[in-house]
Amino acid sequence: MKVNDLTETLAVAAAWEGIPLNYSAIGKQLNISAVTVKARVQELEEWEMIWLLPPLETTPAGFPSSKTKVRKSPKLYLRESARKLMSTPGRSADPGILFRSRMIRRVCGLESARSRSSTFWYYGRYGRTHVELIAQTAVRRIGFVFLQDNHFNRWCWSYCKRIFTRGIIQGAFVLYPGHRIFFAADRLVAVPAGEFFRNYSLWMNACLGASRKLLVRMVRAYNSAHAGLALLTDPAVEG
Repeated sequence: MKVNDLTETLAVAAAWEGIPLNYSAIGKQLNISAVTVKARVQELEEWEMIWLLPPLETTPAGFPSSKTKVRKSPKLYLRESARKLMSTPGRSADPGILFRSRMIRRVCGLESARSRSSTFWYYGRYGRTHVELIAQTAVRRIGFVFLQDNHFNRWCWSYCKRIFTRGIIQGAFVLYPGHRIFFAADRLVAVPAGEFFRNYSLWMNACLGASRKLLVRMVRAYNSAHAGLALLTDPAVEG
């Protein structure tokens, strides 16, 4: 690929960061075929300018299957080298996409260190809420949803519960920048990102384990410790 083709393709593809790629739409923008766009994107991945998160293969009914043709495209994320190349005055990355990209990379790195056999996917539909990352372990599929703020919406619970019942995932974590842990369903936990990353293996092993009681104990222990710390550091209490 020529340098001009690289920068032109990267500039257009960057606008699709964090959402399923539409090769035909990108091709129209670049005045090339969808096949050529796909080849260029694959070349950018080989040059480690971008990385692609593939979709989980499912049957028409929504259940996972390794025999079904993929009906969605991968999601594209820029690597740091591409971000530097694309950084120009007046242009800044979407903070939400940047946040999710960093969270996904962090989970992938920790999970790969924990188990080299794990693979990674996403699940969702065009224009709808996505489980932004699925870690396919040897035991279960664990889903991740990332919230940039502390505002919880009902979809965090209802969406994951629907996917539980459909067999897409068998556990899920909602990572957010809060201070308390919330537990719902059998293996659906909203946990502060800092706490989750500090004790990644403990949380993953508890979610992958057969006992629901271990997760409940961990949630209660953390919340009790945090409540005690909050009392100690509260100015009203100190006064």
